[in-house]
Amino acid sequence: MELRELARRILDGGRLEDKYFFPDDPGVLADEVRGPAMPWEPPARCPELQIAPRGERLKFPSPQNLGDPEMAVRALHTFANHELMAVELMAWALVAYPEAPAEFRAGMVRLLRDEQRHLRLYADRIEELGGRFGSLPMNDHFWRCAADLTTPMKWICAMNLTFEQGNLDHAPHFAEHFRTCGDEKTAELLDVIFEDEIHHVGFGVRWLKEFKDPEQSLFEAYVENLTFHNEPERARGEGYRRDARRRAGFDESFIAALADL
Repeated sequence: MELRELARRILDGGRLEDKYFFPDDPGVLADEVRGPAMPWEPPARCPELQIAPRGERLKFPSPQNLGDPEMAVRALHTFANHELMAVELMAWALVAYPEAPAEFRAGMVRLLRDEQRHLRLYADRIEELGGRFGSLPMNDHFWRCAADLTTPMKWICAMNLTFEQGNLDHAPHFAEHFRTCGDEKTAELLDVIFEDEIHHVGFGVRWLKEFKDPEQSLFEAYVENLTFHNEPERARGEGYRRDARRRAGFDESFIAALADL
């Protein structure tokens, strides 16, 4: 199976099960027929996975209320929606950048598989708490910037280095609140997500170093390649975790510059 076919199966299938699609044997994946670059267009979604009008979207719950199963489901539904959009955007990257280095594309497949696993973890936990993924309104938070991600460099700066870097703070922050509420199982799920995010951000750092002008600092190159809906402040959250960023490969100059914004 070509990577392009894998991507199209995910993008063109509207059901949740379609978004989980991945061959049982990853060894069958090939990258010989890359095809032309495909511009962004919203992926197929069945009715229950459609983006809701702004007026129908629910307010994110206060962290202090996460002990209430209804509020926990609402928070986890938001996180799962982010993972679904990440799955779709990573699949799209495989058809959007056919000229990207083979190593970049292979890495994107590994990240895609992680995002599918994260989505399933959240969806399963929502069911354990009495909910169902797809039962609450969804937003288009990640999709808003997609049309402007015209190069692999802009893609990593948006996804790996902004949205996923922000999760280096958000995931442990919410894990702490779930623990405080006595929900250790959800806290442990967020611990898993956090560790994976370090590797995903590290992927972005690795390719930022590869793609940038040698005369630029990491932070300069990052900011220069940000697009609509990708302000650098989105790359951090409450409880700025410098050690996680060191583990991901950022230098001290980048860590300090982001902290000072």
